[in-house]
Amino acid sequence: MTVSWTAEAAELPGAVRYTMVTGSEPTDRWHVSVAMPPPGLRAAAGPGPFPVLYLLDGFLTFVIAAQIAQTTLSFSLGQLRPVVIVGISPATDDLKRLSAQRARDLTPTTAVARPLHGKDVYGTGGGDTMLDLIRHVIAPYVESAHPLDPGDRGLGGFSLGGLLTCWALTRRPEGFRRFLAVSPSLWWDDHLLLDRRRAPVAGRDACDVYLAVGDREDSPDRSWPVMSAELREAVAGIDMVADLAGFTGRLRHAKNVDVHSEVIHDEQHATVWPAAVTRGLVHLYGTRRTKP
Repeated sequence: MTVSWTAEAAELPGAVRYTMVTGSEPTDRWHVSVAMPPPGLRAAAGPGPFPVLYLLDGFLTFVIAAQIAQTTLSFSLGQLRPVVIVGISPATDDLKRLSAQRARDLTPTTAVARPLHGKDVYGTGGGDTMLDLIRHVIAPYVESAHPLDPGDRGLGGFSLGGLLTCWALTRRPEGFRRFLAVSPSLWWDDHLLLDRRRAPVAGRDACDVYLAVGDREDSPDRSWPVMSAELREAVAGIDMVADLAGFTGRLRHAKNVDVHSEVIHDEQHATVWPAAVTRGLVHLYGTRRTKP
């Protein structure tokens, strides 16, 4: 595979956005955004190498997580390790293509799912290919261009990105030391990741895990914004709070997994990411292990 890279300044202080091209198809172009500690915090942050958190669904997750990491570091009194946030997303502003690619790239198995009806034109089940792209192409390039610690990689995501994060944690943990999954779509493929027989927990080195869901994600009837009748029917029966509890229970019996899981009061699927990523960063990178 021939890969080319170009770079441009990003909107955040200390950030840069790369465009990576891996082939000739429109779906072979990626944005990889890197947020280093900003200039005003470089003296406090030190020279590195820094731990790095790779975020899936970068068009949804990167800017908020990078700003929170920078703000929290500013007020941490030295009790938060400087962490570099890397957001990965398809290089397009077309929402239909973004939806179709995330359905393909962030699902671990080929399955048909009512919530993705009409959004799966590229198919599903490309999660392992996405993980390979991060491990073998994106991470080596970014870590050669910036003072990052390849021994302290994290993987994080929200919704379908949280699903793939949980898949990596459960089945393909190699290369990652920390995992952050917010509102993971654990309903995927008939609750694949809740099934010990279909998805046994792989052996691994020690890892640190933060999981979260909003307490209003137990029923579509409690959702905001209010869903259409068609969408409510598509997601009927999904209880993301119960699913996360079941997945957390699995991890508590796994070796070398230090897991912190919480249900965040009064948060919904559309609002939970900022609160959860703040608490997750403090848990995963705080120098004093207190409950966020």
